[in-house]
Amino acid sequence: MNHKQYEKWILDDSPLSAEESELLKNHLASCSVCQKLNEGWQKSLQGIHSADQHVPTAGFTARWQVKLQQEQRKRTIVRRRIIVFSSLFFLLLSLIAYILLSGSFASFLANLITLTTQIILFITKGLSELTMLINGVPSIVRWSLGIFMIGVANMFIILLTYIIWKARKNHREQQEAPAYAEE
Repeated sequence: MNHKQYEKWILDDSPLSAEESELLKNHLASCSVCQKLNEGWQKSLQGIHSADQHVPTAGFTARWQVKLQQEQRKRTIVRRRIIVFSSLFFLLLSLIAYILLSGSFASFLANLITLTTQIILFITKGLSELTMLINGVPSIVRWSLGIFMIGVANMFIILLTYIIWKARKNHREQQEAPAYAEE
């Protein structure tokens, strides 16, 4: 037997015509599966209607609106990033297309390789001169300067860690403050 139409009538909230109501009533009298479905559905509806209405806590709307604004800001940032990165991608794609279509790819590649080589030579020459300068300084001065620089680096790391910890703590306190004030 096909129960689909009867199940639809049982679970649907729209009113039935007199003929449909009569068909459903006759079917419920003879079908135990649909009787159980109807009884379960009626009990569920009674449970829903008899359940206590929960009133939101004070300030719920304001907190929800703040959260909504934060989500909208995040979406705006994501959209802007997508626009920027896609613009950069299309600019790069256009540059590559221009280089390939203008026929100057070989000269562009040659200039790129020359520039890269010059940069590497400049860095190498600078490192060589720095090494010669450091080797001219007495050993005790180099060790002292190295220990001093390690100390400065450690102090910088400790200070940076403290600043980040303090900023996170302040941020957490600011987020929790409105929730306590509204409750």
